[in-house]
Amino acid sequence: GTWTSESSIVMAAPGGAYDYDLFVIGGGSGGLAAAKTAADLGAKVAVADFVKPSPAGTTWGLGGTCVNVGCIPKKLMHISSLYRDTQFDAHGMGWDTKSSHSW
Repeated sequence: GTWTSESSIVMAAPGGAYDYDLFVIGGGSGGLAAAKTAADLGAKVAVADFVKPSPAGTTWGLGGTCVNVGCIPKKLMHISSLYRDTQFDAHGMGWDTKSSHSW
């Protein structure tokens, strides 16, 4: 069988037939962009991605290292960690910042 996402990217199931116009190795942002563009232009596309589980057994789906465990999560945590100081600075400039957050 196969699975089709909303963007028409088709992923081959193990043991499936292999008749594609484009076979993309790597489900990171570049590979997914190439696959989506080709699929949008009518190509039959397959995407192959593999993540070796960490010693703790952690894996992730498509999106690549940057999206799942690298740049994006790091930026989110960094910006979040600075938010309290940003609120304090904004208050000093006349902004009413009475929001709170609890993990």
